[in-house]
Amino acid sequence: MAKYRFLYAVLYIGALAFALAYESKLTFVLFAGVAVLPLVTLLLMVISGLLLKLEVTPDSEYVGKLQDFGISVRVINRFIIPVSPMMIIGTFHDRNGNVIEGRRLVLSTGALRKSEYVFDGYIRCRGEYVLGIERAEIFDLLRIFRFRMRRAPMCTVIVTPRRILLDETSALCTDDYDSSITKISFMESGSFASVRKYEDGDLMKHVHWKLSAKHDELMVKQSEQNLGSSALIITDIHSFSEDNDSDLRSADAAVEAALALTRKIITDGRTAVNIYRTGDGRTDVFSAAKNDDYEKLLSLFSVIPVTEAGKGAETLVPRTAEYLTGNEPLFIITTEMDADTFAAIERAVGSSCGEIRIYLTASRPDAALTAEVNAAKNASVWTIDPDDISLSLRNSMDRSV
Repeated sequence: MAKYRFLYAVLYIGALAFALAYESKLTFVLFAGVAVLPLVTLLLMVISGLLLKLEVTPDSEYVGKLQDFGISVRVINRFIIPVSPMMIIGTFHDRNGNVIEGRRLVLSTGALRKSEYVFDGYIRCRGEYVLGIERAEIFDLLRIFRFRMRRAPMCTVIVTPRRILLDETSALCTDDYDSSITKISFMESGSFASVRKYEDGDLMKHVHWKLSAKHDELMVKQSEQNLGSSALIITDIHSFSEDNDSDLRSADAAVEAALALTRKIITDGRTAVNIYRTGDGRTDVFSAAKNDDYEKLLSLFSVIPVTEAGKGAETLVPRTAEYLTGNEPLFIITTEMDADTFAAIERAVGSSCGEIRIYLTASRPDAALTAEVNAAKNASVWTIDPDDISLSLRNSMDRSV
């Protein structure tokens, strides 16, 4: 704007000098026109700004990670002259999965018309993102003055973790009462504690066909053991690096692994008790026993934050006490863990749980941690590959302790 103001000042001085040098009505009219023109453009700019409307609309408020979606920016001009030029500064995503702050867009909209601009792309990491226009300014025709819009619309988009499915035939838990032999004998004997309506994710082999035919809808058998048993999942996503992208990547891997285990446990007819930290830093517990619970947990895990370094899984273990009775498997998913942390966890749970399985999403176990885990008869440690979480979990299921 400084350049245009300077050019106008030169024009004003030139018109004044011309009017003084040639004292005539024509030169006076020319000078008056130059002097009044900024006031006219200022007035038109203010009216145009008051009649201008901006809208920001996402394709959906919930989108999957790595899923393409668009943000529509609409400029509605309700004035009889065009809006030109206009500067929009905002936060938008791109086709490389980045969220870029301070993106600039210069645009113009015709008189009594509406213009629409769409930002397409995807986002690489789960979370809650505020996207849209941070600041919008219009200029007068001489670009001497600017008018900042009072309302800069934004929208909130929640990016959900990927849904990872595990093989239905693989055994996840290795405790005695949930072995594959027990399941087979339970189904062959026909004994069961109750039935319920079929839900997405239930195995077809658990369907009670006679009752389903009678009720004209699918009914699923539940064993007495599965009704009362649970598996515990601790999800710890503390910061381990100064690189924010690395923290987000490992946190996403932990969340997606926890959700995959939860879905598998629900499919097997059991309850998955999830323990995690909320946005305000407190520890929360969510029990998932059916597919609706899984969907709620997916929403919760979309926004739980990466916590500060030093708050590891051991700080979440105390909440497990009320759910452990001696048989439940305990899954601990964390970015990293050392031998001292595992020893503290082992002392805390003692013999009140069954198998302990540790999954690391940002590092491999060092020699000290491996030795400590091997010394515990009921524990194992595994590495999660963020690029292939399903394979990492299947490996742990196929080679369980």
